[in-house]
Amino acid sequence: MSERLTAAIEELEEHLATQLSDVADTKKMINQLRRRMGLDPMYSDTTVETSGSVRPDQFYGKGVATAAAEYLERRRGRGACTADEILSGLIEGGFDFDALDWKEKDRLRLLASSLAKNTAKFHRLPNGTFGLLEWYDQAVIKRASKQDRKQNGTVEEPEPAGEPEGEKASA
Repeated sequence: MSERLTAAIEELEEHLATQLSDVADTKKMINQLRRRMGLDPMYSDTTVETSGSVRPDQFYGKGVATAAAEYLERRRGRGACTADEILSGLIEGGFDFDALDWKEKDRLRLLASSLAKNTAKFHRLPNGTFGLLEWYDQAVIKRASKQDRKQNGTVEEPEPAGEPEGEKASA
């Protein structure tokens, strides 16, 4: 029973985080419009407080892909995010990078590389952010993946119509 209640609380926390983000965006818009009118901003609290959204032990003892996917799922309503944001979330959630022997200065690079290579779980968007593969239309992802392979020279172009290469007449 407590597992179901915990899941319900987590779902509500995600919903609340989305609502708070929307409120902050609305306050920012009001402030911008007031500035255009020559008035002082009305709201000083236009940032969303995100601490507490992840338990301090949320990712402790988990694999990097599992922890990153869980972090992205928790912030699903806010969409894809940068590797830097994921790294901060994992640190906040107690992920043990020392167990992986990842030096502090290399963590961001190694995390981004790990996410980019794990195409079964993550999708790297053209703007450099990461989301869960399941969030996106698979047809779009396949086209993007084919274009990437073509640009990298790893997709063979079909042979031009006509005689096969080995049967060309010599001049």
